[in-house]
Amino acid sequence: MIRQGNEKEKGRMTRLRCYRQFILFILSCISLGASERISSKTYVIVSGNVACIRRLNGTHQVGCSSEINGNVGVLHYINDTDSLNWLINSGPHQPYVALLTSLNFNRDTVQQLRNSKKITGIIVIHTDDSATTPLPDSFSPADKCPGDLYGLYHNNQEYGNCKKVTWNEDGNGMFFEDFEFPISIVTNKNETDYLINNCYLKFNQPTQGVPREYPLCAVQMKSRMAAAKDSETCIRRTNTPTNLNPDKYCDALGDKNVIGFFKDVPEDYKPEKKSIILAMARMDSYSLFENIYPSADNQVSGIVALLAAAEALRKYKDHFDNTTKDILFTFLNGEAFDYIGSTRMLYDMDKGALPLKLKMDHVDRIVEVNQLAYREEGRIWIHADPVSRNDPNISSEIDDMISTILDIGKNLSDIVGAVNQTQPLPPASTQKFLQKTPVPALVLTDHKKTFTNKYYNSRFDLAKTISAMVNASDNGYNHVTDQASNLTVAATLLARSLYTLATGSPAPEGLMAEQQSVTHMLYCFLISPNCELFKQVIPPAREAFDDLASQKSPYPFYVSVYGQINNVTRIIQRLLTHYIGTVEKNHTESCTSSEKASLQLYNYLWMAGPLNSDNKTRTVTCVKSRVTQTKAYSPAFEITDYNGWGGFQYSTWTESSWATNALLLRVFLIPSKAMETSILSGGVILTLVSMVLIYFLNKKADILFAHPRPSSL
Repeated sequence: MIRQGNEKEKGRMTRLRCYRQFILFILSCISLGASERISSKTYVIVSGNVACIRRLNGTHQVGCSSEINGNVGVLHYINDTDSLNWLINSGPHQPYVALLTSLNFNRDTVQQLRNSKKITGIIVIHTDDSATTPLPDSFSPADKCPGDLYGLYHNNQEYGNCKKVTWNEDGNGMFFEDFEFPISIVTNKNETDYLINNCYLKFNQPTQGVPREYPLCAVQMKSRMAAAKDSETCIRRTNTPTNLNPDKYCDALGDKNVIGFFKDVPEDYKPEKKSIILAMARMDSYSLFENIYPSADNQVSGIVALLAAAEALRKYKDHFDNTTKDILFTFLNGEAFDYIGSTRMLYDMDKGALPLKLKMDHVDRIVEVNQLAYREEGRIWIHADPVSRNDPNISSEIDDMISTILDIGKNLSDIVGAVNQTQPLPPASTQKFLQKTPVPALVLTDHKKTFTNKYYNSRFDLAKTISAMVNASDNGYNHVTDQASNLTVAATLLARSLYTLATGSPAPEGLMAEQQSVTHMLYCFLISPNCELFKQVIPPAREAFDDLASQKSPYPFYVSVYGQINNVTRIIQRLLTHYIGTVEKNHTESCTSSEKASLQLYNYLWMAGPLNSDNKTRTVTCVKSRVTQTKAYSPAFEITDYNGWGGFQYSTWTESSWATNALLLRVFLIPSKAMETSILSGGVILTLVSMVLIYFLNKKADILFAHPRPSSL
């Protein structure tokens, strides 16, 4: 009977433990839910937050990063000089997070805030609403002399460091600054209104210059970057595993170039020396903030002109035979970061790693199209390298090229002009090729001297600033803007020039770019990639159409980190294939949806094709062309034990990695220091009382929680 009583007691105690565990579980769930509700009531998350990130090169780190748990400061709205001066001279509640308008965010203002030692972060208003985000007269975070260190004139006593021409006079160099605090833009108008009205005006705005009392509205900015110091250090740390799950601190910048030979040639074709005209444009740019890389004038104008010229030339493809030169359409990536794409192309030429084992010996001449949207004096300007003119033969060929293009331009409303022969080349990929081998080369731009683009490599290089803005609709897709008309003429000039340079004959009068094609490309690149032109050239797969439909903004023109091909690169390859390729009537087994680099003479791509008459189905096509991808990846990251990190041979740019939860911006109220102290003191007192109470309860537990003994018979 005693054993039976003990077993009952054990059962009762087991049930009590189960009950306690169950209650604890329920309380934990309630506590978790309550904590989430408290968090949602305490913090307001700003989802339209786009951060300035950190990048590194061989010698420095640039960009922004926060503390590991974020930077917290009282929000102060700066919309004029008085509000700036109040923060610097009178603001007592430091640290502050400064909220700036698009007009106030400039180097001078940021430097004043840094020098005050009162700020811990900066937020910039950047919405689609022109009232809240007016265009500044100019803004360029690039240098005044872009690409000079890796360019043709580096260390040149006469032309180096922009001695002749300061190309980017509006450049403030902010992209290359190392900021010790986070900087973000907010793109959602409702959220910017909340920051101004519900946070700053409601809690923080001084009353007649007198600071407000607590509670105050504060912001936590978190954009913690993993990399530090320079690319060499970062790559070494990444390549030195310290545990079973090694950390990755940074990734090398890079992507793919797109190249396409124009002529149809036999399978056993081998190029001869001086048999190729290199027609080039650049694909990438940068700005201060992640994923905001519009690049309307900077890159898109040149890309569209070159693609439209390629399309126009296709109609006269039968004029190109074994007696004419070939045209190599080349779209280079990573050029904004010390010429990654062109440097790699030259490196691969030396290694025999390009299609046809292409080398500089095969290149006869170079024509590059650069910025074309803001025409100084209403003209396109021809630039040539004065150093190359030291060779009389090259100088003579340059003069012939200029004369040819000027003559063609006279028949197109006299749209072309030539700059002074003593003026150096502007920042252009051509500089890297001339570093390798002097050849006759021209660069076509919209500026005679200083850039006419006041927003070079910035978030303001938009469709609306180049007069190409239309509504995101079918009507907008077909609407011919002033810029579309201008670029059509520029593409016609380019097509006729390439034709004459390659064939040695005058261009046919019918050789003209299609205005509709230019209109469509501008829309697709600058307004919405979910457009009919892009739908025609993507693979005939549901996933490709779904990806286009999901795009809410234009594709960013940023090289990004190496490893995954950019959308811009993919679509340019497919557009070039579409424009200069041949539709195979019999679908061949060679046709593939792959866009990978290939050394085959011909490549084949499936394309979704144009809409049929029912406006639902499409005629899928297989297109044969000599278009492919090549690496745009700096050799510095492939050469074993590379020791040129501080030199200027190869680009060394990397991008810092960051955790998935590393980017955050949220708003909350902070109490006064006195209230915080009283809450802390109350918590400490309550803890001590609880400890004393638990001590006595534990000491008297045998009396307070005595269990009745089981009865015995």
